Amino acid sequence: MADLAPTPERPGLHVAKPARDFPARGSYACCCGASGRAQGDDNVRDLVAEWIDHRNTCPHR
Repeated sequence: MADLAPTPERPGLHVAKPARDFPARGSYACCCGASGRAQGDDNVRDLVAEWIDHRNTCPHR
């Protein structure tokens, strides 16, 4: 299986939660170089919100 982690060359958001009892993990990367990583359900929810805000305001989109 290919590596699904986003990079500036392949920008986007990736979230994984393999089972209900496991914590979520997430990461994002933008072509402008902004990136973030999080572990834990609440932290990943915040990361997704951060990515959406960045995606909507990044001048490099």
